[in-house]
Amino acid sequence: AVVSTQSTGEDASSVSSSPIPPGKGAGGYEEACLVNQYKKTIILNSVALYCMKRDLNRAKRLLAQYLSTLEENDIPAQATMLLVYIELRQGNTDAALSILKQQQINLPTLTT
Repeated sequence: AVVSTQSTGEDASSVSSSPIPPGKGAGGYEEACLVNQYKKTIILNSVALYCMKRDLNRAKRLLAQYLSTLEENDIPAQATMLLVYIELRQGNTDAALSILKQQQINLPTLTT
């Protein structure tokens, strides 16, 4: 973020745009984790928005780009569910089932 310091005369280096207070991990591992969490949330929300707009091709491309940056065992459940939803909406039931089996997601049993 760009912060203007002309009116106050403050040094720009003293103004922090970080949500973490100085001395509490700013610039460290905690901040990097927080930024990664923000990125994940924004990307998955964007994919969900594209799904809501029925732009499944764009949603799938964005999700594929995101998943390509992750290790296979680090894929969040939300990403898996979005991918399954996209596959089902595109009529690819076999692909959706394959994804669920590959990720070993335990589906709840429905009792009627």
